[in-house]
Amino acid sequence: MLTPLFFPVKGGTEVHVYNLSKQLVRQSVEVQVHTTRDTYTQRGALSESEIIDGIRIVRHSRTWSFGDSPSVLHFHNLGRKLSLWNLYTIYFLLLDLRSRGVPTLMTSHASLVTSRGALDYLQRAMARRLSALIAVSEWEREQMIKRGFPATKIRVVPNGVEEEAFTLPPRRIQTDRPFLLFLARFFRIKRQDMAIRALRKVSGVDLVLAGQVHDVGYFNELKALVKSLGLEDRVKFMLDVDQATKYALLDSCTALILTSEVEAEGLVVKEAMARGKPVIARNKTVFPYLIGKENGFLVSDEDELANAIDTLLSSQELAKRIGEANLAKAKQWRWEIIAKRILEIYREVGA
Repeated sequence: MLTPLFFPVKGGTEVHVYNLSKQLVRQSVEVQVHTTRDTYTQRGALSESEIIDGIRIVRHSRTWSFGDSPSVLHFHNLGRKLSLWNLYTIYFLLLDLRSRGVPTLMTSHASLVTSRGALDYLQRAMARRLSALIAVSEWEREQMIKRGFPATKIRVVPNGVEEEAFTLPPRRIQTDRPFLLFLARFFRIKRQDMAIRALRKVSGVDLVLAGQVHDVGYFNELKALVKSLGLEDRVKFMLDVDQATKYALLDSCTALILTSEVEAEGLVVKEAMARGKPVIARNKTVFPYLIGKENGFLVSDEDELANAIDTLLSSQELAKRIGEANLAKAKQWRWEIIAKRILEIYREVGA
């Protein structure tokens, strides 16, 4: 596995790579994760190597290097446009003859669905060299085909949902008022500001914004927005929540909100569904493919978001019905099932 960032960084890509790797190890596959020593905000902060749940982690200063004759190279995410990691990956796939002797796959995690300017041509050429290109949703597949990536190379395998989402006993946090949960890294594309602005239009409910800080400038803007709207007593920021706290928040919230500009799939939405919670998401990108009327609400702006919140707050029966539908739907996303599908693709391409 090759990914620019990895644990303790816990964005969607990193959680995906960890859970896939853990399940492959359980299925007797030796897995190494090659990554950098960086976090969102610090360079070179992490140790050079460690083992997590049987997964060997190898951290490089700036980019990975080829070695040890792996059976398959599985790349994840080209989000940092002109990083040395990305440039070396493109060079390796296009020009390094060693890439011809090993099956190569990429799960792009939405990094190939938006224009990268001068990199677009190189990325399409790189994709033609890959053995397979994995999209995590039908929406992502359609977008990649529209942008000129080869349809014959693309396989759709959704993100799995980690086992704790299905097995951890429910644990509720006592609060004075019900609350909505926005669980995502603090990054402008996630649009936490939309949820803050919608909150001022509803009453009787608070908002918890939880996640790692990816963009310090945007995080500070959010805090200033909360203050300017007089919502300091209704909006709570929680940073770097651990697994137990994450699921306690999901179990305790009225609904999960995610209003991102772009998501390849929205893993946290699936985690909330696995805990039997209603979801409210942006009516764009992957969400219309993931969320039907029986699963929650799709919204386009802060007014529609406020209306969805009011609808849920006014009907416990509706919230219960949505939660039961989501529990049933989530069973297909267990990582054991997803890892077997990935293994099938490895074998298909000759690993």
